[in-house]
Amino acid sequence: MIKVSSIHVFTVSLPFRFAFKHSLASRTSSQNVIVRLTLENTVTGATFAGLGESVPRDYVTGETVETAVAEIKNKFAPALIETHFSETVSATDAAASLIEQLAIQFNVYGRRVGAAFCALELALLDAAAKLDGIALSDWLAKRRGNTARAAITYGGVIPFGKRKILSGILLFYKFYGFKTVKLKVGVNPDEDFWTVKQARKILGPNVTIRVDANCAWDYDTTVAFAKLNREFNIASIEQPVPFDKLDVLAALTKDLNEEIVVDESLCTVDEAEDLALKKACSGFNIRVSKVGGILAAQRIIDIAQRSGINCHLGAQVGESGILTAAGRALACANSPFENYEGAANFFLLKEDLTRENLTAGPNGVGKLPSGNGIGVTANEENLGRFVVKSSSTDGAPTGVIEATGRGLHV
Repeated sequence: MIKVSSIHVFTVSLPFRFAFKHSLASRTSSQNVIVRLTLENTVTGATFAGLGESVPRDYVTGETVETAVAEIKNKFAPALIETHFSETVSATDAAASLIEQLAIQFNVYGRRVGAAFCALELALLDAAAKLDGIALSDWLAKRRGNTARAAITYGGVIPFGKRKILSGILLFYKFYGFKTVKLKVGVNPDEDFWTVKQARKILGPNVTIRVDANCAWDYDTTVAFAKLNREFNIASIEQPVPFDKLDVLAALTKDLNEEIVVDESLCTVDEAEDLALKKACSGFNIRVSKVGGILAAQRIIDIAQRSGINCHLGAQVGESGILTAAGRALACANSPFENYEGAANFFLLKEDLTRENLTAGPNGVGKLPSGNGIGVTANEENLGRFVVKSSSTDGAPTGVIEATGRGLHV
C-alpha cells in the first residue's frame, strides 16, 4: 500500500544576474514556493520524494508567497497527508485521480489559486512517476495517444532596458540562434517603435518577433501600435489591455491581423472556456504555475485545440529548473505549440535549484531530462542557502512546514 507520508513547503528567494522589467513589475530576484512530497510503501518502507515549484505573482493571479503557502498548509496538504493509493492502478494514475478530486473539492479550476495548487500537484506527480519508474512526459503523452518528443525549441524574451543593453541582448540572441524573440513594450509609442525597429534590424527578416504589453494599453493604443509597426511584421501582440477587458480583447482579435495572445486574462480552466466562448483571443499563453499545474494546463490545451486557438508555453520570470522541467514535460507530451518561452535559467538566475542544467541550448533547443518523474534532482546545498526564514501562522518556520491531517482515499 502506498501513502502520502510527508509534505514540506519551502519558500526561497532566487537572486537574478540583472533586473527584469516590464510594464507591471521590476524585480532583481524571485520568491518561489517549493514543495517536497514523500510517498511511502507501507509494506517495504521504501520512499519516493517528489519536487514541485510555483512562482506566485500578485499582479497575475492575485497570489503572494504568503497566501500560496497558507492555501497549501491549511487546505490542500491536510487533504493529502496520509492518503492511501489504490493498488489496482499505477501510482501516477492514482495521483492524477486524486489531483482531479482535490481540484473539484477546492474549486481550483474556477479560482485564481494556481500557484498554490501547482507546487503541490507537481510534487505529487513527480513522486508517483518516480515510484512507477517512468518519465512524467511519457505518461502524459501516452494519455493523449502521443509519443513524447525529445526536445522543444525555445524563443527569447527581452525585458525593458536602456537602448544599448537592449541592443546587446538582441545581438546575443541572434548569435545564440533564437528563431523567435518577444519584446516587452508599453513604455511609450516612440520607445516601443525604436525597440521593434531595432529588433528587426538586428535579428533580420527571418526571426519571428512578438510583443507583450502586459496590460499597458487600451483598444485605440493597441490599434495605433499595430499600424505604426506593421512594416516590421509582428507575429503577435500579447495581453495588450487589462485582464478583465474581454470585450476589448474580442474586438482586437476581430479587427487586427496580428495574433492576440492572452496571459494575465488566462489563469484558470474556467477562464479558458470563457475566452474561447467569447472569441476574445487567438492565442493562449499557458504557464504551468499560474493555471494550477500540469493537469490543469492540459485541460486548457484541450480547450484551445477544440476552439482553434494557438498554444504558447509561457514561463514565470525567475522559475528554477524544477518548474522549467515540468513545463518541458508538458510541451513535449503534446503536439507542437506556436511558441515556447522559458528555460532562461543560467541566463537569469545566479544559481539554480536543480543539479541538471535546463537552460535552452544554442538555437533554443531544450532537451527532455533523462530522469524519471519530471526528470530533475534538487541541488540541496542551493536549496538550503536560498530558503527564506520567516514565520508561519502557527509560529513554525516556513522553511519547513509539515502538514498533518486526514487524507482522502483513492
